[in-house]
Amino acid sequence: AIMVVGMLGTSITPNAEALKGQGVGVSQYGSATNICGLVLCSDYPGGKTTYEENWTLSFRNTLSNASQQGESETMSVSVSAHNVDKEFPAQLDVFIHKFELDKISAEEALDGIKEIHNAYVNARITSDIVAGVGDKLNLYNNGTFDAATAVEAIHLTAEPQNVNPEYQGALDEVIHKFELDKISAEEALVGIEEVHDGFVGLYITSDLIEAVGDKIALIDSGKLSGADAVEAIHLSAEPQNVNPEYQGALDEVIHKFELDKISAEEALVGIEEVHDGFVGLYITSDLIEAVGDKIALIDSGKLSGADAVEAIHLSAEPQNVNPEFIGALDEYLHKFELNKLPAEETMAGIIDVHDGLTALYVSSDLVETVGVQINIYNSGNDSVEHVLHEIHEAIEEVEVEMTALQFADGKMPVKELPPNTVDMPAGAGVPGCEENGMCYYPTNLTVDAGTTVTWINSDGSIPHTVTAGWPDSESIGSDYPGGNGFDSDFMSGGATFEHTFEVPGEYDYYCQLHPWMIGAITVA
Repeated sequence: AIMVVGMLGTSITPNAEALKGQGVGVSQYGSATNICGLVLCSDYPGGKTTYEENWTLSFRNTLSNASQQGESETMSVSVSAHNVDKEFPAQLDVFIHKFELDKISAEEALDGIKEIHNAYVNARITSDIVAGVGDKLNLYNNGTFDAATAVEAIHLTAEPQNVNPEYQGALDEVIHKFELDKISAEEALVGIEEVHDGFVGLYITSDLIEAVGDKIALIDSGKLSGADAVEAIHLSAEPQNVNPEYQGALDEVIHKFELDKISAEEALVGIEEVHDGFVGLYITSDLIEAVGDKIALIDSGKLSGADAVEAIHLSAEPQNVNPEFIGALDEYLHKFELNKLPAEETMAGIIDVHDGLTALYVSSDLVETVGVQINIYNSGNDSVEHVLHEIHEAIEEVEVEMTALQFADGKMPVKELPPNTVDMPAGAGVPGCEENGMCYYPTNLTVDAGTTVTWINSDGSIPHTVTAGWPDSESIGSDYPGGNGFDSDFMSGGATFEHTFEVPGEYDYYCQLHPWMIGAITVA
């Protein structure tokens, strides 16, 4: 019996007896399916080839494997061109999982894998995963792989999303021992190469595996060695950590400059040392390259002093460019909206802010949009009022986007905190968190005298401070009135700060780096 339903979801169940000798279906009687014997393929968009790639075939294959009793088993293999990269691996997993549990041998697992693969090939259904498994089966057939190795190679090939996590996990076991001083750098490098060679020996690769392979080649050539080589491989194997670690190292230097603990020249020396450290490990990213461009401008004399430090600061934290730009523009736009500043003076202030940022060779889509409006104003083709309106509209669009990034699904990201704890949640470094009470959470906390309060910086890689006082006040930190001040100093992402409040009273505090972040502690 034959049932044809729709096009992409066609279901065909061949009856071997009914179709005997008709060239339809796959059985001991017929040849490979010729679906165009059932429908007029010329009417199908794309013709015969497209139709055959889209239809679904359900059939039975005979598994030639004899059971322990010598009986022949029959396996039903359902194949579909729809969702092939999920269904095909799932079908293979049945055999791979039994092998991993020692319920069948590697050879038996491969027999089952071959049957499934052949079913897809015979149905002319393929994908990168199906083709990759075929390549691994060929390596087994020609003797390159033994059975167990072939099963493992097929397992990774069929589930490419697991390749990097398994590779990273294996490397981390070695690197973690080195970080705990349980093995030497040389021993760690031997272990790393063994892990790498194990995956390469399975003919398994990925961008991450290739990146680590490049570092191993540098080790073999003598360009990397010892602890530096281990760190280079660590960063190559976990590229998601490169920018946060780079930003954190730069922020330690820049924050000292912002607190007047070092000069601009000393800060630039420290910044170049951080940058050269990563470059010396042959590690890069868009962010590292952007900072490298600013360092080149410093070397050429186009940037210097405090301007150079600020340019690097913004290049290293591009997520802060728009917030800082908007904050500076808003000082003028808000005064204009309140009729405290004439339009022409407002425009002059906006031009100064824009020129200051572009002079640092820092830009963004918003900065460029404002630049376009400034050019329109300078050309005299539009009124100053309309240009200011357009700039305000552009700013509002970006602010909506920033707010959406802070609050997933329109909900504030509130997490459970231990007693007497204040969190600096994701997005605290972006203006607007004060409107939702999410700069410091909770914004106001009441405790008894003698209580220790803990602050946690959960704002990714963005640094913050917890400084007693109020923005623009003269007495802050340890100089807080009454002698009960406190100052966390630089708090990188994930850092905590504790302070014990012994004296009853009201204690205001804020972030020196992001002055819109304001909180208060009431001590009873």
